[in-house]
Amino acid sequence: MYFFSIIQCPMDQNKLWQEKWKNMPKQLPRNNFASKVFKLFKSNHKTLLDIGCGVGRDTLFFANKGLHVTAIDWSQSGLDQLKQEAKSKNLANLEVIKMDTSEINFKKNSFDIIYAHLSLHYFDDKTTQKIFNKLYSILKKDGLLCVKCKSTDDMLYGRGKKIGNNMFLFKKHVRHFFNKDFMTSLLAKFKIIRVKKSTSVYHSYKSSFIEAIATK
Repeated sequence: MYFFSIIQCPMDQNKLWQEKWKNMPKQLPRNNFASKVFKLFKSNHKTLLDIGCGVGRDTLFFANKGLHVTAIDWSQSGLDQLKQEAKSKNLANLEVIKMDTSEINFKKNSFDIIYAHLSLHYFDDKTTQKIFNKLYSILKKDGLLCVKCKSTDDMLYGRGKKIGNNMFLFKKHVRHFFNKDFMTSLLAKFKIIRVKKSTSVYHSYKSSFIEAIATK
């Protein structure tokens, strides 16, 4: 069986994502980033936190691989779809929680893996650092952190209203663009395996990203 609980989340961006996931096709294929990082998982990695899971395209991939997955998001519509899929597949190793990423609340040393695909680039510098500090706390020793965020090289960088350092509001969508130095600074407490630039096609246009793999 799956589990579902609620933690408060901001309403402005929540409304945006409510509509996005409501209109998103079901059973989307997993992201390439999920396939890439899965190759790094070890046999003693049993528990995974999927931050900003959306409709669960990567959540389901990890759960079907036998990991116990805790999936969080602040969009009810996305989580509703994931709950339906979890129920239909009778996944006993999947826990679904509505939670604001900026208020992540788990016990210390809770997860072997923390996975965040395009879900940590929505907050100002101070809040982002607070989140990464929290991730360090809830990651187990020798655990793995896998993060992918929008890059300052992206074609959307600089578009819209500037609302913070490398942060813009464009068509009601908040984005905080990362560079390698910023990502590296956020990972100061971690042991960095790699921080690199990447590109891929999202929504028919080429996007640029910063990917990071680190351990505790």
